[in-house]
Amino acid sequence: MTALESERDWSATWSARETVARAPDDPGLFLALAPMDGVTDAVYRALLTEQDGGRSGVSLCVSEFVRVTRHAVPAHVIRRHCPEVDTEGRTRAGVPVFVQLLGGDPEPMAATARRAAELGAYGVDLNFGCPAKTVNSHDGGAKLLKEPHRIERITRAVRDAVPHARPVTVKIRIGWDSGETIEEIARAAEAGGATWLTVHARTRTQLYKPPVHWHVLARARAAVRALPVIANGDLFAPKDLPRCAASSRCRAFMIGRGAMGDPGLFAHARGWKTHATPIPELAAILRDYYARMRGGGLNEKRALCRVKQWLRMAAATRDDIVWLFNHIKVMRDWVPADLALARVELGATAEELLALDRAG
Repeated sequence: MTALESERDWSATWSARETVARAPDDPGLFLALAPMDGVTDAVYRALLTEQDGGRSGVSLCVSEFVRVTRHAVPAHVIRRHCPEVDTEGRTRAGVPVFVQLLGGDPEPMAATARRAAELGAYGVDLNFGCPAKTVNSHDGGAKLLKEPHRIERITRAVRDAVPHARPVTVKIRIGWDSGETIEEIARAAEAGGATWLTVHARTRTQLYKPPVHWHVLARARAAVRALPVIANGDLFAPKDLPRCAASSRCRAFMIGRGAMGDPGLFAHARGWKTHATPIPELAAILRDYYARMRGGGLNEKRALCRVKQWLRMAAATRDDIVWLFNHIKVMRDWVPADLALARVELGATAEELLALDRAG
């Protein structure tokens, strides 16, 4: 695809962005919610996809990874990671959810994928991009980037095990310590029969440090013309999508940390909203998030930690949230945190919160 053809393709996609594409090659704009271990559990997925009465703009969700080692993972473990398998593979708002698997052995990966499909998973995603040291040292995640032939073998085994109508997708980084082998890695995913490929535009050694290398994704696209490529990494605001499209030549995207700072980012990108989620609205979302976690059985301490984690990740993407994170992060109990968030929900500023704290 020439630069001019790519520009025209993107222009058509952006013009149709209000249409929620369910696959990256469907008409409209594809915006998936990225899997983030320890963050994007079923509670978070439900909350994000139910925003604005279910008109969230999210095309698709991917579960936190299910770790696969020597044997097929039992059904109850798959259900724990992705309870949506019991509701036709969708959230309550109707957004499809893929079960993500992480492992280095084709046979148990295939057997687990087959079981996930039988349980009702909408699709299966294969994680070859996790940069966690513990995961990599146990033959999982980004370690496989060093051995593209194994990515092909695992993808093929899973593809053969899952009914053809269920997508089998692959998520990678651009490489271990450089993007030099991105073409080989992308071709391996294609040769294995992947339905589409998602690429986080960083190396494994970068973890989440800058810079993001969107331009390397253009090489992946050129290497696998028949395989849709989804861009992931540093998509924090609607303005980032055209910039990423111009550099990566991708027209489909996966958003992770950006949704922590702006839970309405998907709707915002589609033009349904005119601005990022206001801080009072974010405070209300966080209180709802806490209530849902407690309702699901999480204890107060862990639920509060998850709220702090959300705010920490949000503050890393939006400077105007830093003060709220700094205010909440020192709290050890939910009651004062809830009171502070309730005041922010009603419009209290940083200065007003401090004044109220001083007054007792």
